[in-house]
Amino acid sequence: MFRTSGLFPPTSDPNLLIENMIKQSGYPFELHHATTRDGYILALHRIPNRFDKTTENRRVVLIMHGLLGSSADWILTGQNRSIAYLLADNGYDVWLGNSRGTTNSKNHTTLSIQSAEFWNFSWHEMGIYDLPAIIDYILHETGQKQLFYIGFSQGTTQFWILTSLRPEYNQKIKLMSALAPVAYTGHVEGLLRPASFIANKFKVFYPYIGFFEMLANTEMEKFITYTFCRENTATQPFCELIVSMIGGFSVNETDHTHFADYLQYTPAGCSYKQLIHYAFGIQNPGHFRPYDYGMLKNVLLYGQFVPPEYPVEKITAPVMLYNGLNDFLANPNDVELLNQKLPNVLEKYTVTVKRISHFDFVFGLHIRDLVYNRVIEKMNAIP
Repeated sequence: MFRTSGLFPPTSDPNLLIENMIKQSGYPFELHHATTRDGYILALHRIPNRFDKTTENRRVVLIMHGLLGSSADWILTGQNRSIAYLLADNGYDVWLGNSRGTTNSKNHTTLSIQSAEFWNFSWHEMGIYDLPAIIDYILHETGQKQLFYIGFSQGTTQFWILTSLRPEYNQKIKLMSALAPVAYTGHVEGLLRPASFIANKFKVFYPYIGFFEMLANTEMEKFITYTFCRENTATQPFCELIVSMIGGFSVNETDHTHFADYLQYTPAGCSYKQLIHYAFGIQNPGHFRPYDYGMLKNVLLYGQFVPPEYPVEKITAPVMLYNGLNDFLANPNDVELLNQKLPNVLEKYTVTVKRISHFDFVFGLHIRDLVYNRVIEKMNAIP
C-alpha cells in the first residue's frame, strides 16, 4: 500500500522541533497528549502563562490549524506576527492542537499508520472525536470550565461539527474566533474546484489501491520545496502562484523571504478522505453534511439516502467570524450563508482595507494589524 511518509519518513522528532522553536523565542513549552475515544493519540503544544501561576480565572485558549496544517503554523511567523506568541504576551495559557494524521499526531493505541484503517477518517471524525478529547483534556489540566477557541479553516469546520452534534460543548466555549471559516463550500474558487470533481471520481478506487495519505511532511517534499521555492530562485514565483491559485491572491501579503521556510512544515499531511469530504460540499452548494457513502450505506448510517445537514442552528456558543474578500476557500458568499444560519454571531468582520486571501490569515505580513489585534481585543473584553 502506498504511503508517502513511508517512502521518505521525517528524520527529526516533530514535537522536538516545535519545542526548540518556542524555547528559542523565549517562551516556556510543554508537550501533552490527548487520546480520542477511537484511539488516536493527539499532540498538544502548550505555551503556559509566564506571568500568572494561579488556576483561578486562568484565560485558556485553544488554537486549531487548517487542512494540511499543524501547530507549527502558529509559531513560524515569529514573535511579532504569531497569534500564539501575541496571546501568550497578553497573559493567555496557549494550547496548540494537532488533528489526527498530521505530522505531530500520527499515533494510535492499536493501529499502525501503514494501515488503511488508520487513515479511514475525514474532518467529521475530527469534530466528533478529536476536538472533544482535546477540549476535555485542556479543561481538566487547567482546572477551568471554559476556554477560548480560535480556529482557522478546517479548524472551524470541526468546531461547527462538535458544537452542532454535541450541543453540551457550547457551554465550554467562552468565545469562538473563526478565521477564514469553512462550512458551506459551494462557492469555492481556484484549483480546488476542478480538483473536487477529480477527487469525487477517484473515491471509488482509492481504497483498493491503498492511497490513503496525502501530502505528508516528508524529507523529499522538504527538499523539493526548499530547492524550488526559496527566495531569489527563478522558480519561487511559480511556487507562490500555485499557493495563490488554491487559497486566493492578495497584494503585498506574501512573505517571500520565509516562504520556503513555511513549506518545510506545511503541508503536514491529511487523509484522502478529508479532501473528498470537502469535494462533496463544493459540488453541492448550500449544504454542510457528514460524509456521503452512497445511498445504501447512507441509509444504514443515517437512515436516509443522503447525509443529513449538520444542525448548525444548535451552535449557541458566541462566535466571531473573520473573513477576507479574496479568499478562494472561505468565499464571502459561503461565509455569509454560515453567518445567517448561526444563531449567536456577535460580529462578522470582513477585512476590507486590503483584499486578503485564505492563507494570509496565518502567514500574511500584516495580519496582526488586519485581524489579530481585533481578535485579541474581543477576547480581552470577555471576563
